[in-house]
Amino acid sequence: LAEGAGLRGGYSTPESLSNRDRCRVGQISLYDGPLAQFGEAGKYGDLFVAALKSYGMLCIGLYRFRDTSSSCDASSKRYVITNPPDDFSLLPTDQVFVLMQFDPGLEYKPATVRGPSGGGRNQNSQAAGVGGGGSNKDDNS
Repeated sequence: LAEGAGLRGGYSTPESLSNRDRCRVGQISLYDGPLAQFGEAGKYGDLFVAALKSYGMLCIGLYRFRDTSSSCDASSKRYVITNPPDDFSLLPTDQVFVLMQFDPGLEYKPATVRGPSGGGRNQNSQAAGVGGGGSNKDDNS
């Protein structure tokens, strides 16, 4: 830094890339961001399916304010709700715990469903596209 070169990223090697081929736990806000549409009167089951299909994120729970009132003496403490039922109502202040692809630079590609000749199952190595199971890259690369 003293020479003015600044911070530069290292080289990507097959070994360093394989270390990033896993999932990580993330927190997604329902106030804004890709899942904000579920923050106002959405249901957990709808959020779960949309996050998995559209973004390859597996929802594992919610992080909710203990007091949902907007009074000045409301607590800012939160608690965790793991695996809520499908019809569980969501709030805009909720945050969602998700398992997501470790490397955000990899674009998620939803798995394609094959016809009867393919056995009706996903033939990809990434188990229905859940982030971290595969690299979301073609096997030939």
